[in-house]
Parts: sequence; C-alpha cells; structure tokens
Amino acid sequence: MNCLRVLILFFLFLSSLYAEVLLKAPDSFVKGEAYFFELEVSGESLKFPKIEKIDDFVVQEQGTSKSMQYINGNYSEKYIKRYMIVPDKSFTIPSFKFIIDDKEVYTKSKSISEKRVDKTDSTDFDLTLIPSKTSLYVGEELNIKLVFKYKKDLQITNLGFDKPHFENFWYKKLDNSNKRYEDNGFIVQELEFLLFPQKSGELSVGPLRVDVQMVNRANNTPFSFFTSLPVEKKIYSNRLNFSVKSLPSNISLIGDFNIDATVDKQKIKEGESISLKLNIDGVGNFDDIQDIKLNIPNATIYDNKPEIKTNYTNRGYEGTYTKVFSIVPSESLVIPSIKIEYFDKKEKKIITKQSKSFKIEVEKSKEQKAVLEKSKEQTTKSLKESVVIEELSIRQRVEYFIFGIITTLFIFGLYTLVKIQNSKKESKDAPLVSLIKRAKTKNEMIKVLIPFLKKDEKLDKLIFECESQKDFKILKKEILERIKEIKI
Repeated sequence: MNCLRVLILFFLFLSSLYAEVLLKAPDSFVKGEAYFFELEVSGESLKFPKIEKIDDFVVQEQGTSKSMQYINGNYSEKYIKRYMIVPDKSFTIPSFKFIIDDKEVYTKSKSISEKRVDKTDSTDFDLTLIPSKTSLYVGEELNIKLVFKYKKDLQITNLGFDKPHFENFWYKKLDNSNKRYEDNGFIVQELEFLLFPQKSGELSVGPLRVDVQMVNRANNTPFSFFTSLPVEKKIYSNRLNFSVKSLPSNISLIGDFNIDATVDKQKIKEGESISLKLNIDGVGNFDDIQDIKLNIPNATIYDNKPEIKTNYTNRGYEGTYTKVFSIVPSESLVIPSIKIEYFDKKEKKIITKQSKSFKIEVEKSKEQKAVLEKSKEQTTKSLKESVVIEELSIRQRVEYFIFGIITTLFIFGLYTLVKIQNSKKESKDAPLVSLIKRAKTKNEMIKVLIPFLKKDEKLDKLIFECESQKDFKILKKEILERIKEIKI
C-alpha cells in the first residue's frame, strides 16, 4: 500500500513538472514545406531556452504572444512562442529546459515523421508535371512542363507557387516559357524547367505545390451582409520518377561538341604577345565544362574568364564556350592542341576532339642576332683552327691557345659593349619612361610593360597590379621609380 502511494505521488510530481509547459506540434510534415510548432508556458517568472537548431535544421522564431491569467486567486503570465523549421527528413523535437518561478521544468520530446502527399484529386483544380523523358544519363538535359489549371468561374484572390527544389538536379527556369490560356472552361497556366541530374540511380521529383486563396463559395450568398474570409487550399502535383545512368569513368560531358582554336599571328618579335581564341560549340551540358588552362614552358600566359552562352532549342541545350588567352613567349615554341572528351548518347561511346596546334616563331633583335652569328662564326673558326693545331708544334699550340683565350675574352667584351650601346640607343630613341608617362590607361601601360616581365621581381608585382583596383596615378609613379632604380 505504501509503495502504491509513493508511486502515485511520483507520477503527480512528474505531471506537475510538465503541466506548466505545453508543446504544440503536428505529428508529421511535408518535405520542402515549413513546419511550425509552439511552446506555451505559464508562471510568474519565466526564462525560455535559446533554440537555434533541431537535428541540424535551423530554427526560426516566428513571434511571441503574452497574456495574464488569474488562477485560484493568483496572477501569472502566459507566453506562447511560435517556431518554424524546414525539414527534409524525419526528426525529433528534443526536451527543452525552462526556468519557471526559480524551478527547472522540462518539456517532453516528440518524434516527427515525414508525410507523403499524393496528387490532389479535384474537379476544380489540377496540377500536373509532364517530363520529356524518364530514362537518361547523368548531365543529360531533361525538360519538365508544369501545367496548372482551375475552373474559370472560381473567384481566385491569390495564387502562390513556391520556388521548386529539385533535389539531386541542377535546374533553371526556361525564359519565355510562361503561358496562359483558356481551355474547355478552365484557365491554364504553364511553366517549363530544364533539369540536369547530378548523380546516378533512381531519382524523383515532386510533388510540387500551388497555394490557392479563393472566396468561400459556401458562405458567399446574395443575402449575406458580410464578406466571408477567403479560404486557402494546397494543390499538389504528381510525383515523377527517373532512372539515371552513370557516365563512363572520368567523363563529365554528354552531348555533341565541336572545338576550334585560332591565333592572330604566328610570327612575332621578341616581347610581343599572341592572342589565342578557343571556341567550343554544340549541344550538351555546357555548364559542366571545366575552366580550361594552358601550361606552356618559356611563355607568360594571361587568360580571362570563359564566356558561356546557352539556349534551349528543339535540338536540345545548345551553347558556346569562348575563352581568350594572351601568350608572351620568350623564344620560338609550339602552342599545343586543346582536347575535349564527351559521351555521345547516340553512338554510346566516348568521343575525343581537339583543336589545331600552332608553331610560333619568335624573331630575336638585330643586335642579339649579330652577336649570335659572330659567336657562331668564331666557334666554326676555332673548330677549323683546332684541326690545324694538331699538326703544329707544342710551342705553336701554346701560342694559339693563348691567342684563343684573348680572342674569346675580346668577343665577350665586344658582346657586352654592344649590349650596353644598344641599351643606350634604345633608351635614347624610345625612352621607356616617356612611353609610360604617355600611357593614359592601365591597359596601355600593360602593353608597354609586357616585354619587361621577368626582368625584376618587384617590377613584375607592379605590372600585375595593373589589373587591380589600385589608383592609376599612384601605380604609375611606383613603376617609374622602380624602372629608374633597376635602370631598364
């Protein structure tokens, strides 16, 4: 008997803990839709917990209402706080701790499950998803048409269509796809979406939802004095299921592509740049093309961001990928071909296409060419003399050896003198400082300075800063000071 009394008192104690806090939460939710719950608390002194996340879902506070209540001769405050989350899987609302009248009080935890919704069956409304195909490859385009219709005589006050979330698909709404027309007593509205599956397997889309606000026809009679409040209805579409096949290993493109490259010139002077334009066109998942880079030894390469233009036509997802490279070679070289690989669905195989390669000839300056030719002649002459030397006496060999050293030193001295004279001549004929001072924009200054890349590390950094937001006048002053320091 005593055990029974203790047990009853224990349960009364537990019930008193939970009596002051009430959790109001639906048992289920619809994936992709907002889920709301409330916490109702009463007491003279209240302290709410800080609720930021529930099972990794961000919690948003929607508002608080406060009221006074009188119970058994005592006044107390009652608070109701409303919260919202957008879950995509089943979750549990945990137990929360409250401080009520200096006592710790806990709520009960509650498990919330996902509710599966079906297409709305109504004589007044219809929402249907129509796919262009149900079997496809990863990255292959898919067109989905959404058709919503409602009876013409309904008094619709508002229509709301939440932005869809196509899980596991990259998607975009097609431009100029909005259509509205009448058909057999219904108002019909159409939208089209272009989707690309991002993974293989059995994937699904929907149901999508349209929220309808309309006049309540049941209460809207000619004899009523008051306008009835509008009613809200949620109209759900059908669900679509897709079988998505994976692409071959290391292949991310599917469709039919062409690639081409052109250069503005193939013979340049030392210090000049070459413009290489790369173009890819065709039909396929252009948004999945990786940014193409060039790696060419003995050359400085600048490139811009690729320009991608796409358009959905009766052929499919057509597009162009264009990128321009600026190449400054230090010697003659070959620009290699650029390759693209994709999966051809019709032929069911990997196709490889590539652009042309280009041989670039870099012409050295006249002075440098003269020195090189002189050095070559001297080398040839030395080789000839070495044959004769074999027949000479030891003394003559020593004399010729000394003469060869003197000649070599003379040639190097002459080469250095010519280089110095050439530098003075160039600075006199077309001073670099003067060219920089005449530059009115950063682009003009880059064109002047490109030939001097890799001459000095600090100067290189200043040249690259021409592409930044740095003040043009300050940058020009710093470049002029550096050029004077290194005496270019």
